Amino acid sequence: MEPVAIAVGLLANGAIAFAAAAAWAMGEHRRAAVEQRLSGAGAQSRAPAATLRSGALAATILARALAPLAALARPRRDEERGRLALKLARAGLRGPYAAQLFSGGRMVLAFTGLLAYLALAALLARPLPGGPSLGVILLAVGYYLPAAWLARRTRERQTAIEHGLPDALDLLVTCVEAGLGMDAAMQRVAEEIVLAHPVLARELQLTSFEVNAGIPRIEALRRLANRTGVPDLKSLAATLHQTEAFGTGVANALRIQADGMRIQRMQRAEERAATVSVKLTVPLVLFILPSIFAVILGPAIVNIVRAFAPMVRGH
Repeated sequence: MEPVAIAVGLLANGAIAFAAAAAWAMGEHRRAAVEQRLSGAGAQSRAPAATLRSGALAATILARALAPLAALARPRRDEERGRLALKLARAGLRGPYAAQLFSGGRMVLAFTGLLAYLALAALLARPLPGGPSLGVILLAVGYYLPAAWLARRTRERQTAIEHGLPDALDLLVTCVEAGLGMDAAMQRVAEEIVLAHPVLARELQLTSFEVNAGIPRIEALRRLANRTGVPDLKSLAATLHQTEAFGTGVANALRIQADGMRIQRMQRAEERAATVSVKLTVPLVLFILPSIFAVILGPAIVNIVRAFAPMVRGH
């Protein structure tokens, strides 16, 4: 199993190296935004601008380096490219080179696994356990590993948005009742929750920019729900659309929506808590019960063996 362990180790090292490079290239914009927020609302610091330029330059260089490999994994049809862009957007990867970096990363990790298999086979000069199927498995693992990471990142962002949405709606109700318009209230809420719920704040800021650019508010909210994939935002867009259509109070509708979201979040937590006992059955049967039986019945079995041993020898 040593060759398998070495191959898996090389694949893991390649994945860690690429993930670190991608995280550094894509995280510069986030760091610059935080620095600009902490330095003041109207301050124009040179450091964030320099950080933005360095991050964009690093992303451009990395994307150009991965362009030949990205062309192998890039979707061919427009529908597939649209679905990939939507998946990346829901994971928070909306840069101009996001799709190219993601596709190139998949091919880099895939070839890393295959090259690790070939290098070990050439170094040991003998067939590896599993034969060529091991190389195929390592190639497949490297190719689908970024997709699993993307799905996990998407779930984390959606969970963060769901947790911060009730608080944002409460602030939105307060702003509307204080006399602000819906668009101004949304922009103000995005500025206030940027430290507590940064993911939701960025999405609301983007929605405010779309509304200021001329997109209708309901359409901007629908676009927000589509690019995040959060069901609560879809229901919020439908509620606000009905509010505008029938002329009811926006504050009451938002308050009811926030209470409903909290109730749904509590119900989801109770549902997960109810499944804990079922999930504990497998480790209980496989690990805990054998240990208990060994501790309880072990001394008794030893005493029985000692008691019957002379009788067995006598016969």
